[in-house]
Amino acid sequence: VKGNLYVLFRVEFPKDGELSKKAIFQLKKLLPSPAMDIEYDEEEVEVVHLEQADVKNFGKGGAASHDNNYDSDDEEGGQGQPQCQQS
Repeated sequence: VKGNLYVLFRVEFPKDGELSKKAIFQLKKLLPSPAMDIEYDEEEVEVVHLEQADVKNFGKGGAASHDNNYDSDDEEGGQGQPQCQQS
């Protein structure tokens, strides 16, 4: 199933001067470098880019959408409903 994945990030940054120099040093030691290169298998991972979105759109669209670009019925020109044939 293809569709939109919404991820809501809520980040609370400390105020200036709130962290001690020791805490900052420990965080820099634990967290990856901002320019860190990451190795991954291109066959297993789909690279995407973050886009800003409105939280009000959560749950809209995706697989349940009628205008889904990945709907297999559209490729076959079907009506979307199974047809019964009697002989």
